[in-house]
Amino acid sequence: MIIFHLAELLEKENISQNKFARITDIRPNTINDIVNNKVQRIELRTLTKILSVITRWGYSLTDLIEYKA
Repeated sequence: MIIFHLAELLEKENISQNKFARITDIRPNTINDIVNNKVQRIELRTLTKILSVITRWGYSLTDLIEYKA
């Protein structure tokens, strides 16, 4: 199982989902699905946009995504 920790990162940075959607140019519904771990698949372009922002905040891919067997 893949778990996204975007909600935690946004909370740490005190940024709303809507603001993050605007910053990354990703649909708010997509951000909401990722935050709530309801996403079934994610485009590499979307993942790249998210990573381009969170890496500027000092986070990495491993802070965003966790794999649980």
